Amino acid sequence: QKDPDYLKLWLDSFVSSYEQFLDVDFEKLPTRVDDVPPGISLLPDNILQVLRLQLLQCVQKMSDGLEEQQQALSLLLVKFFIILCRNLANVEEIGMCSYVNHVITMTTLYIQQLKSKTKEKEVADQTPIEEFVRHALAFCESLYDPYRNWRQRIAGCFLSTVEKSRQKYKPASLTVEFVPFFYQCFQESEHLKESLKCCLLHLFGAIVAGGQRNALQAVSPATMEVLMRVLADCDNWDDRNPEEVSRKAELTLKCLTEVVHILLTSSSDQRQVETSTILENYFKLLNSDHSALPNARRCRQWESKFIALQIQMLNTITAMLDCTDRPVLQAIFLNSNCFEHLIRLLQNCKVFQGRLDCLAVSTIQALTAVMHKSPAAKEVFKERIGYAHIYEVLKSLGQPSRELLEELMNMAVEGDHMAVGILGISNVQPLLLLIQWLPELESHDLQIFISNWLRRICCINRQSRATCVNANMVIRIIETLNSHSALHCTCAENLIALLGSLGSQSMGSEELLQLIRLLRTEEPKQAHPYVVPVMRAILAMARKQGMASALQYFNLCHSMAGIAVPSIHKWPGSAFSFNAWLCLDQDRVDPSTTSKSGKRKQLY
Repeated sequence: QKDPDYLKLWLDSFVSSYEQFLDVDFEKLPTRVDDVPPGISLLPDNILQVLRLQLLQCVQKMSDGLEEQQQALSLLLVKFFIILCRNLANVEEIGMCSYVNHVITMTTLYIQQLKSKTKEKEVADQTPIEEFVRHALAFCESLYDPYRNWRQRIAGCFLSTVEKSRQKYKPASLTVEFVPFFYQCFQESEHLKESLKCCLLHLFGAIVAGGQRNALQAVSPATMEVLMRVLADCDNWDDRNPEEVSRKAELTLKCLTEVVHILLTSSSDQRQVETSTILENYFKLLNSDHSALPNARRCRQWESKFIALQIQMLNTITAMLDCTDRPVLQAIFLNSNCFEHLIRLLQNCKVFQGRLDCLAVSTIQALTAVMHKSPAAKEVFKERIGYAHIYEVLKSLGQPSRELLEELMNMAVEGDHMAVGILGISNVQPLLLLIQWLPELESHDLQIFISNWLRRICCINRQSRATCVNANMVIRIIETLNSHSALHCTCAENLIALLGSLGSQSMGSEELLQLIRLLRTEEPKQAHPYVVPVMRAILAMARKQGMASALQYFNLCHSMAGIAVPSIHKWPGSAFSFNAWLCLDQDRVDPSTTSKSGKRKQLY
């Protein structure tokens, strides 16, 4: 306490001994070290009090400007605290002291200097200041995310709720200074380095991922305003490093995803912001009115950057919906009119010149995510938007790519379209859309590819055929075959073979009449090119294949499906019996039934 030089020498020696714990780069996973720094009880007596006074003196001298020696001491103190916090048993006690408030005060002043654009700043070396800021943010991370959950999250390692519950030490309680500090850092921050903004976003993500209590304190109207403003700024790159700006957008979206997941696990009295409010602002930004921008910004290069941001935002919707409380979040998305916003995005993007197909693919992925395994969401989409409308919107974008058509296939099976035999039809409407689109496709290769896949997925088992028949697919196929001049012969043969398979399941008189009318030609003596394949299809319908089975049956494939019998007082007489044959399809494997948490049907 009486000899500052000796204190600095001791701190230097301590930091040098445990330098491997100073992993201040947020982009890297924490390094695994067998050793741990000492506990507070093993440090010299009163050392924490001495260091607090030293830190306080540095804060008090900040307004006049710190000398080089004092700058070095303040950085050394922050390094010391980072190392100390890497022994997780020390985190709570360090967090209860005033160190973090002093560090935040100094960091605020330093960031103010870094944000100002002055001649002195251009001449002076800013490296020591930047180094202090990076270490200060890493110190806060050590307090509020001691297990580095956020770093693992951005590296692609997702911790389950059970794994998080096993974390022995809790993060320190978040200081009330954080939200004003975070908000102020992004005020008038045009001249602040993008890499430092990324560090600030990393810290916010770490606080949210570190623990629910701190997360709910950090997620406030002010911090959400900052995230939306940062996101809106990502389409204006100017002369900044494009990679850093793109990374900033990516981190902001990851923060928003983490925020949505945290809010889902909380009660309404704990939340400062509702998920619906976040989504409202999110969709408003996604559908920004570019026509209001000055012409200088509406150049081709800006369009490319803006579309790239929109694609990132659409992909984030899919990431948000990848959570345990998916049905709850799907309901919030529906109440936020997400379908209307997504369709409007496709309609508005026609004024742009490039990457429209990528935008359409990401939009279809987002729609699929919102409707995934939710009959209610599918019904809402059908009523509010309709597949006829989305077909017209997609068609207006020009000839589709294979990727876009494959995404519609993925929407139909709610998974990978290549997994035919594992995934059945979850949403038949995109299949009808694809059949309708076939004559419009200029690429014969695409026509053959789609028709071949449709034939396989629709005929895979009795349930798939029944689903297609109930959706009036037979009539849709006949309407498409009427445009035979636009169809490749192989594509037409695939569709007719599919027609025969569906007809063997069920074929109405009106459908049969339409099929016969299809074979009419203007020249009486000239046979229609479809005569032979259609006759084969009709023979296939008439022929009985496989085991004898009932033509009318109950479909109990849905997890909530069952047969309800009348209540006892409505039974005729003293008893009630119900007889039925049971048919178990063996040719479809549902991935959910093979998992530990899968359900199985029970017969009583």
